[in-house]
Amino acid sequence: MPKPLLPFATWRRISLTTLLLLFPFAVPAQDAALSGKSTGPVVMLPRLAAQDGQFGLHLPGREYKAGSGWWALACPGRCELYPLSLGIKPQRHPVYDGDPVPGQLLSFTPPPPVGEVLVLFKPVRLKTELKLQPGPVATYYPGLIPHLRRPATPGTMEGEVGLPKGQQARLVPTLLLPENTGQPRWELEAQTPLALELHFDGRRQMLGTFNFGIEGVKALKPSDYLIWAGDLDGDGKPDFLINFDFQGTDQALFLSSLAQGDELVGEAGRFQYFPIDSAGC
Repeated sequence: MPKPLLPFATWRRISLTTLLLLFPFAVPAQDAALSGKSTGPVVMLPRLAAQDGQFGLHLPGREYKAGSGWWALACPGRCELYPLSLGIKPQRHPVYDGDPVPGQLLSFTPPPPVGEVLVLFKPVRLKTELKLQPGPVATYYPGLIPHLRRPATPGTMEGEVGLPKGQQARLVPTLLLPENTGQPRWELEAQTPLALELHFDGRRQMLGTFNFGIEGVKALKPSDYLIWAGDLDGDGKPDFLINFDFQGTDQALFLSSLAQGDELVGEAGRFQYFPIDSAGC
């Protein structure tokens, strides 16, 4: 078993080898944007607001395919699933300081009667079919701050999600500290990756690391990183929709039914993208 990670307010050493495993060599931004924005067995598109009552967006590349089988999760009052079909129109996408590249204009029908959807997704490569139905979905945190508890522990960024039968899941931002290099503590803190751990049922699991861009690690509220929690796959265990990026977009869906070994949840899908028509600062 790997050693548990450290809460934000706690300090100790962690090997540089661990950090290198967590952060592989980066792919050039434009190449990554043309394909591979969505990874995992569930194809995803991120949180999206309606424009003139319609849901759609313009993305570089050609990775999405038109067709039915899409779902939108939205919480206008109660949280519900809406079945959708995706339409695609080829349209070149602008690039900052460069020539336009091939792109797709995505549009969904029928548009849900809401102002915003938390995620758009389509299961395509799951070994076990998700039994999804239009209408209400079991929800433990609908994206509203009053529904998310904070532990009475000063100096932490943790959030607690109340579950059925009096259980709770805790999300714990955790610093991954490098070996002591003799740098002042404030410099180490600015350079140290901040990860997110899930604690539930006496176990813990790291879900991923946050990206803050050039500004470095900042303090977070639980509502900054937790978009939604509920039971999407219907197995009676909690699922989570998490935001990992505070400069671009990195939104991941975790399902308990995809957990393997000692995991609490498995990553079903992830959408990662930084606009290639943006200067980045």
